[in-house]
Amino acid sequence: MLVRVRRIGNSQGVILSKNMMEQCDIKDLVNVEVKGNAIVIEPATQSPRAGWEQQFELAKSGSEDNLMEEFSNDFDVSEWTW
Repeated sequence: MLVRVRRIGNSQGVILSKNMMEQCDIKDLVNVEVKGNAIVIEPATQSPRAGWEQQFELAKSGSEDNLMEEFSNDFDVSEWTW
């Protein structure tokens, strides 16, 4: 199907028919991805914030003693001068 690309504010978009949306089981949230020279629109399989709650609980249960131990910088590597 050939559709015209329309200007929407500073962006551009296409209008998808209701029939197309129903065929693909698209509600109000989609995953948009570029694959090669194509833009692929698929129904979202999960919420963008799925899993955040578990990650917050994991972070709360851990110790804060060595949170920054894994990060280094040039100052830490070079000799300190007092």
